[in-house]
Amino acid sequence: MVITQRLRPGLEPAFRRWQDEVDTAAASFAGFLGTDVARSPGTESEWTVVYRFDAADNLKLWLDSETRRALMVRAGEFFEESPSQYVLIDEGRDDAVTVAVSHPPVPGREAEFLAWQQRVIEAEKAFPGFRGSELHRPVPGIQEDWIILFTFDSSEDLERWLSSSERAALLAEGREFRGFTVKRIANPYGSWFPAGGPGAAPAASWKTALSVLVGLYPTVVILTVAIAETWPGAPLWLSLLIGNIASVCLLTWVVMPVVTRVLHFWLEPEDGERGTDARGAAISVGVLTVFAAAFWLVTTVLWTLP
Repeated sequence: MVITQRLRPGLEPAFRRWQDEVDTAAASFAGFLGTDVARSPGTESEWTVVYRFDAADNLKLWLDSETRRALMVRAGEFFEESPSQYVLIDEGRDDAVTVAVSHPPVPGREAEFLAWQQRVIEAEKAFPGFRGSELHRPVPGIQEDWIILFTFDSSEDLERWLSSSERAALLAEGREFRGFTVKRIANPYGSWFPAGGPGAAPAASWKTALSVLVGLYPTVVILTVAIAETWPGAPLWLSLLIGNIASVCLLTWVVMPVVTRVLHFWLEPEDGERGTDARGAAISVGVLTVFAAAFWLVTTVLWTLP
């Protein structure tokens, strides 16, 4: 839901306090995903608020709630006119993937840049799974870069476009505009797999899954053995909770940074580099095999798990 509202002069501090109350209240409702609050570009008094829920039914529960109604009664003093309100429902597939491309300013060449971007969009439209593209201009004092968002139905559809000869030809055509960064917004492993450099395609899902397994398997086994040996009488539910907390922390800040650094050549191969898929997969499977053999030996010869 997108709300645009014009604020009366001098009431911004009070409005922000009220808006914080609204955000806190909305966050207590089922399906709440987040809120974005910002002054509309080019204005001093107009504000835009975006509420995100995971389903229309959950949004409706919030809109019809007594909690929101009581908060809105207090809102009349803040606004010069009734806010405009739009509900936008994404009916696409749940596994849709969006990529954000950030281009630095192109002073004096905006028309040329926009014409090139239009050619990119037209090429994207010809690929299966393409759902749409949005171009956001720089906002002086807030955001200097051009932002382009494009969405495909699935990671496979996205990969097909990112690795296509059509895209490569367009990047070569617009090489003077290539100082950009690409970031995949939907990523099931979050910051474990940071975005690559300019023009880099995100790692394929099977690579990220195998990489996570390389880090996850030894971490879980070592933590399981450690907890079993140091606290043999621990309740199962508690030992699992402690193990999971420890494994997530270790994976996020210790293990996965090492794994992704070692396998960087495979997760984000350089242009034209061949044979990386087979080599990276072989290394990953080899490491898992070594770990499995070592853990089998340790847990069956030296001691056994309870």
